[in-house]
Amino acid sequence: MKNLVEIHENKDFILALARRELVSKYKQSLLGKLWIIIQPLGLMLVLTIVFSLFVRLPSEGLPYAPFLFVALLPYLFFSKAIGASTGLINSYSGLIKQRNFYRPALVLIKFLSETVNFGFTLIGLVLVLLYYQLFPGLNALYAIPILCIQMIMMLGFMFLLAALNAYVRDVGVVAPLVLRMLRYLSPIMYSFSAIPLQYQPYVALNPLTGIFDGYRQAILHNQPPDLLMLVYSLVFSVVVFIIGWIVFMKLEKNFADVV
Repeated sequence: MKNLVEIHENKDFILALARRELVSKYKQSLLGKLWIIIQPLGLMLVLTIVFSLFVRLPSEGLPYAPFLFVALLPYLFFSKAIGASTGLINSYSGLIKQRNFYRPALVLIKFLSETVNFGFTLIGLVLVLLYYQLFPGLNALYAIPILCIQMIMMLGFMFLLAALNAYVRDVGVVAPLVLRMLRYLSPIMYSFSAIPLQYQPYVALNPLTGIFDGYRQAILHNQPPDLLMLVYSLVFSVVVFIIGWIVFMKLEKNFADVV
């Protein structure tokens, strides 16, 4: 309860810095925030050409572009937010050294700015769905709780990695490597159902599997996601969040001494 009160007391500061980060990132760019939409669309185009024309991966009877994009956008959201979290403490060393500064705010600021960016990228998803005349049904609403599960996991990893990297800089080197590996170990460019049955239980151990497959089932197939995999992802996310928060609050007392 105390932590919620502190977050509420600092909400204006958090929102102001998140807004400033969003504005400053594309301030000198001619296309501005359009790059938020253009970049993932460009990646989708390249991957679609490679995996639908050359490699010909199965895509659950769907055009490959929307099949890919529905999972790729949440992955990019996950990857960018967590990847950026590792350098937060060092990047804001001036604020960290202020005695009364509420340090969890740094993670929340980055999380908010990346969430807004993700919201803009969804415009690209809508355009792709319209182009292929794919119209989600009511089951697409399952994407909302799935996104909430993903965001809980993201915040947990962000708090954990931001704190650990302040003390052990190797974390900032290893994190991007692991995030790149997750792109291939998760059903983003391929379908979970296309994995041989004997290997599916092992792939399902990846907590992102239920999330990315859930988006596809809900948005593209108008079906409920796999409940068992989603519950597993939820439990994993809550555990990671609790661990991340505890580690951050224990280590943040000495951040000023290590930055």
